[in-house]
Amino acid sequence: MKGKISKKIEALHFSNDKDNITLKMLKPAAYLYGELSRIRRELYRKKILKSHGSGCYTIAVGNLTYGGTGKTPVVINLAEHLIKRGYRVGVIHSGYGSQYYRSRKSRQVEDSDSGYVFGDEATEIFVRVKDAFVYSSRNRVEAIERAIKDAGINVCILDDAFQHLKVSSDLNVVVVDFFDRFGNGECLPAGPLREPLSAIKEADIIWFVSHKDYKVDHDVEASFLKYNQNLRFIYSKFRVDSIIRYEDGESIEPDHINGNIISFSGIGREERFTDILKSLNLKPVTHISFGDHHRYTERDIERIRDTAHMSGAEFIFTTEKDILRDRSIVKKLKNLCVLRIGIDIIGGDQELERICEPSTQD
Repeated sequence: MKGKISKKIEALHFSNDKDNITLKMLKPAAYLYGELSRIRRELYRKKILKSHGSGCYTIAVGNLTYGGTGKTPVVINLAEHLIKRGYRVGVIHSGYGSQYYRSRKSRQVEDSDSGYVFGDEATEIFVRVKDAFVYSSRNRVEAIERAIKDAGINVCILDDAFQHLKVSSDLNVVVVDFFDRFGNGECLPAGPLREPLSAIKEADIIWFVSHKDYKVDHDVEASFLKYNQNLRFIYSKFRVDSIIRYEDGESIEPDHINGNIISFSGIGREERFTDILKSLNLKPVTHISFGDHHRYTERDIERIRDTAHMSGAEFIFTTEKDILRDRSIVKKLKNLCVLRIGIDIIGGDQELERICEPSTQD
């Protein structure tokens, strides 16, 4: 039920229906939310609220809208680029959705089977970026201190941290879906914005992502530059790195998959996942939708299994994030395939190179 309600709210937030009665009723609350967010940021700017220095070069990667923008692939790409240049990279994630999220205790991710402890996104970064030191903690100040002391990191990436102002960052990267951008442009609860668009003035880099074809667009850039003339831009597109057969970890080609398939996911903006499957000529007969960061139960697995049987599905597809959330339960599905996603840079290569040379930053 929670997943269905959240999907309906998401559809409202990313629609152009300005006359929707629910939207109009929520606008006063959205205005108050936006003002409180603006005041909070201003208090940090004026140093009335204190930000802590990290002790190493720090890049905050975040967004202005709630989940599903594509931050995790961006963090993975950025970490890989920095590691190739010889930096010891730490990635700090809040561990949202994990079993111990509320404890505020920092933990280094060392086990790909413990997504329920560290969080699915932190675990995915650990799996994908072998030489990064990944920590899961709501207390990011402590986590950075641990990463510096224990792992000797000299560059830190704070994931989902554009609104996390307790740590002062050297560079702010805001991830934006090129086509959806900011939905209806309203703050929560009337829209998808976590704070007003005026916060763009605090960004250094706008990193565009999409699963669709597009190209560098200076008119779109101009709509951002009106908030901040110093912004730089990176353009990227999601790519399929591999399809992994879960039972043996082998990669398989899309054209080797015959017969009906179904899919399931518990992620934000799940239409990207299903659209990517369709682009590979893998069209699910049915897609089962769960809420973002959904923790799967035996009942869920039975539902997926029954749906596959009724659909005559040869394979079941899901995302890597869904698998890593709790391998012990999801692995009970037979003929399970995992879609592993990366990103290609299609514009702004020089800006990415500049990010990966901290000494060149202003």
